[in-house]
Amino acid sequence: MPKTGRRRDLLEAKLTELTALIKDLSPESRVEISFEHYEDEDAHVRIYLPGTIEPHEAKRIELTLGERCNDILVDTGLFIIGAVCD
Repeated sequence: MPKTGRRRDLLEAKLTELTALIKDLSPESRVEISFEHYEDEDAHVRIYLPGTIEPHEAKRIELTLGERCNDILVDTGLFIIGAVCD
C-alpha cells in the first residue's frame, strides 16, 4: 500500500501512542523508532529497558508491546514491529 499523507499521519500517531505506552510502563526505557524495510513493515519500535528491571517486568512490557502492535495491525493495516532489545 502506498504511503499517502494520511497513512503517514496515522503511522506517526500510532508511533507516538506506542512510545507513550512504553514510557508509562517503564519511564527509564529508551525508545528507538526506525523506518527501515525488510519486507512489508511500516516501522520498527525498539525498546531498551534499564538494566535494573526485573525479568518478569521486562516480559510484561514485551507482551504488552506485541499485543498493541497486533491491535494496530488489525485496526489500521499498519505493520509495526515492536521489540525489547538487550
